[in-house]
Amino acid sequence: MRSRARNGWLLIASVLFYFWGAGSAILAIVFVALTSFGGAYIAWLIARRYARLLPAGSVYKLTIPSAVTILIVLVPLISFKYIPQFATLQVPVLSSALSSMGAASWVLPLGVSFFTFHAVSFVIDSAREGRPLTKSFPSYLLYLFVFPHQIAGPIVRYSEIGSQIEGVRRISSRQMGYGITRFTWGLAKKVLIADNCGVIANAMFDNAANPDSLSGAGAWLGALAYGLQIYFDFSGYSDMAIGLAQMFGFRFPENFRAPYTASSVTDFWRRWHITLTKWFQDYIYIPLGGNRRGVWVEYGALLLVFLLTSLWHGALVGFLIWGGMHSAALLFERITGLRKVKSFVLVRRCLTLIFVLVAWVPFRALEAQKSIDIWQAMVLGPWDFTSPELLVSLTPFTLTAMFVGSLSFFMGSRQTGFETIFGKAEAVTMNGFRWKTAWALVPITLAGTLAMVLQADFSPFLYFQF
Repeated sequence: MRSRARNGWLLIASVLFYFWGAGSAILAIVFVALTSFGGAYIAWLIARRYARLLPAGSVYKLTIPSAVTILIVLVPLISFKYIPQFATLQVPVLSSALSSMGAASWVLPLGVSFFTFHAVSFVIDSAREGRPLTKSFPSYLLYLFVFPHQIAGPIVRYSEIGSQIEGVRRISSRQMGYGITRFTWGLAKKVLIADNCGVIANAMFDNAANPDSLSGAGAWLGALAYGLQIYFDFSGYSDMAIGLAQMFGFRFPENFRAPYTASSVTDFWRRWHITLTKWFQDYIYIPLGGNRRGVWVEYGALLLVFLLTSLWHGALVGFLIWGGMHSAALLFERITGLRKVKSFVLVRRCLTLIFVLVAWVPFRALEAQKSIDIWQAMVLGPWDFTSPELLVSLTPFTLTAMFVGSLSFFMGSRQTGFETIFGKAEAVTMNGFRWKTAWALVPITLAGTLAMVLQADFSPFLYFQF
C-alpha cells in the first residue's frame, strides 16, 4: 500500500478513535489544527512579503503573526482547563461571572494539553526554520491525530516524525514484533502494577481527610504506592504508544529512563517525562537565556519553567506546591553545586527518591491541609496501621505489585526496565533485541494482563485528566 493511502486510512482511524473517546470535543483539536497550521503558513507568507525589513541572512523567527497564532492555539487549553478552576475560587465577582457562563461544568477535551503542545511546537519550529515544516495539511492532521500519542504523549515534534509521515514507511516483521512486545510491556505495567498500587494509594489519600486515621507507616506506604502508580501508569502508556507507533512505522522518542534511580533532582528531570522537560527547555528556558546570561536570569527562567510545569498539570494548589518543591530543590542543587557531585551515589539516590516520594503527596492530595496532615504523620507517626480502609487494600495482588514495582528503585540507571529484559534495539533493524525472551514472555504476559482487564473495573490512565 502506498504511503499516501496508508496515511489516509490511519488518519481516518485516528479521527474515529478520538471521536469515539471524546465526542464533540473533537472540535477543540480541529480548531487547534486549523489555527496552528494556518497561522504558521500565514506568518511565513507575511515574512516573505516583508523580507526586506529583516536583517540579511535571517529567518523570520517568532514574529507577531506567529505569537498571535500561539495565543489563539492556547484558547481551548485555557478555556477548558483553567477557567472552570477559576470558577471555583472564592472571589464573588469572578466566580459569579464564570458560573453564569456555566464554566464549572465545561468538560476538558481528552488530551488537550498534549495536542496543544504539539501544535505550539509546530508553530515555533516553523518560525525558527523560516518556513512551515510541511505544506501538506493532511500530513499535519495525521501528526496531530495519530492515536498512539494523541491523548497522553509522548510529546513528539513534527521535525521528529515528519519524514516518516511524508516518506515511505516500510514495516518489517521485526519492527512489528518489537512493537507488540513494547505494547504488551506497557499494558502489563499499567494493569498489573499501576492499578494494584493505586488501590493502596487511594485507600490512604482518599481517607486522609480524617487525620485520626493517618499513621506514619500508612502515610509512607500510601506515598510509595502513589509514586509507583503514577510512574508505571504513565510510563506504561508511553511504552504502549511507542509500541503502537512502531507497528505503524513511526519511531517515537523515549519518555522515561529509570527516573527512580536518579542521583539528584536535576537527574530525575532528565529521566522523568523527558519529552515535556525538553519541550520547556527548548521553548521557554533557553529562549529566556538559560544559563548564558548570568545566574539571576538562569534562576528566574528555571522558576518560570516549573511554574508553567505546575500549571500544565492544573491550576490547583497541590500542583503548585509540587512544582515549588522541585524548583526549590533544583535551585539548591545549582547554588550548592550538588548536581555535579559524583561520589556517594547510593546516598544521593536514596535522598532523591525520598524527596520525590514526599513531593508526590501534594500532587495527589491536591489540597494544602491534607498534604500537611500526611507529611505530619510521616514525621510524627503514630507508627502503626490505624486505617481499616488501608488494611483492606493490602491484598496479595496489591502487595505483589508493590514489591515488583519497587524493583525499579534498584535497577541500573543506564537502561530502562524494558531494555534490561529485552535488550536495547537499534531503531530500524532491531539488532540487539532479545527475540527468544520476547517469544517466551509476551504470550504469557499478554494472556495474564487481558484476564486481569476482563475481571477488573475500568481504570483510566492518570494522565488522561491532564
